Amino acid sequence: MRYPIRVQLLVPTFSIVVLAIALATVTSVHFSVSGASRRQADQLGRVVATITEGGFPPTARVLQQMRGLSGGEFVLLDENGQAVHNTIALSDDEQSLLRAIEPQEPLDSFTSASVVRLSHGDYYAEALPVQQQWEAAQGRSLLALYPKNRWSSTAREVATPILASGAIAMVVGGLVMAVFAGRFARPIRLIGRQAMSVASGRFDAVTVPPRDDEIAELARSINAMTEKLSHYEDEVRRNERMRTLGQLGAGMAHQLRNSATGARIAIELHGRECPAANESESTQVAMRELRLMESYLQRFMDLGQSRQSAHELVELQSVIEDVLDLIRPTCLHAGIDLAVRASAAPIRVDGDTEALRQLLINLALNAVDAASRHAPTDARVVVELERTEQGNAELRVWDSGPGPAVETRDRVFEPFVTEKPDGTGLGLYVARQVAEAHGGSIRWQRVDEMTCFIVEIPLASE
Repeated sequence: MRYPIRVQLLVPTFSIVVLAIALATVTSVHFSVSGASRRQADQLGRVVATITEGGFPPTARVLQQMRGLSGGEFVLLDENGQAVHNTIALSDDEQSLLRAIEPQEPLDSFTSASVVRLSHGDYYAEALPVQQQWEAAQGRSLLALYPKNRWSSTAREVATPILASGAIAMVVGGLVMAVFAGRFARPIRLIGRQAMSVASGRFDAVTVPPRDDEIAELARSINAMTEKLSHYEDEVRRNERMRTLGQLGAGMAHQLRNSATGARIAIELHGRECPAANESESTQVAMRELRLMESYLQRFMDLGQSRQSAHELVELQSVIEDVLDLIRPTCLHAGIDLAVRASAAPIRVDGDTEALRQLLINLALNAVDAASRHAPTDARVVVELERTEQGNAELRVWDSGPGPAVETRDRVFEPFVTEKPDGTGLGLYVARQVAEAHGGSIRWQRVDEMTCFIVEIPLASE
């Protein structure tokens, strides 16, 4: 059976509030009614004292006047117990009943008085001897009768406001408790819905309550978990895409690599037969392009796989020169100004030469493409290399293009993210893999209408 937390909070709290209000109300009613009883008894006692101890005889007229003042009934009995004067009609049986009442001390309250039942109703009865000096009053006693129903009406008048206030306090307390329980239960329900949403694959953040309490802390924890799960899901999908790409492209890449290797061998054999061909710039460019194609296809086949490369001492200036020799004809054809700013002192890193060459080629080709398509009149590509104070080699590739689009600028290093109609979205992803494999990092920034991709790799130890 489901037991909502709102009920768990509301029932015990409301029960305690109701019990406290009920006890306070009952106590107030008891003391108020007792006080009213004492006041009424005291008023009746003063009237009785006036009759029994006053300086004028207790005649029928006097008893009628006292009846109007106190609201009670009076019966004057002689020494034989016979009614001399009375303000209420009495039968013989009722007179016998009244005679049996023994004289007593003045009443403190009606709750301690004797109750007699007459034909007119129930009465609180009090018997007192008459202590006047009048000769006619000697041996007589006075019976004071106060209607019980009248006292009950007075008690209700006293208790009703207190009981009504207690009932209103219970209702208000219940409403307040319900509101407070709702304030606790509502965020918990929202968090529960968020958990169900996460379970169904929607990673939306839950609204954090404005109060900085345990519920807000729980909401922040849920949001942190949701963000991590979202990243995990993206990573799983990315790995799945990479595995699918590797499975689909492995056969084709293998055949293309074999073809490129065959073409390179054929050119090398032709160079042996015609030594003059080796001096041709076209032949040298073709050989470099074929070796680049072989390296690229091999890395395509290695996507999504961990491959340990043989690291060696690599001079980055040489890598830059090799890459610029490959892209310079393209820049000349497209009218792009290609510049290099490298430190004169050798900058060496411990790494994989082919991998670093592939990294720079990807960055350089992207820069050439961006500059040629978006700034044909003043197209520029600048490659810079220098040491940093932190002991890293910093490689920067600038271009005069507009930079990544708003919708992709935060995901440019993820696989299959591209703005080119015929692009694969793998160039910058491979560059990031190479940089991270060498213990470095890659980032981009936009400065003075130029886009710059920055690679930092730790320098080789001396």
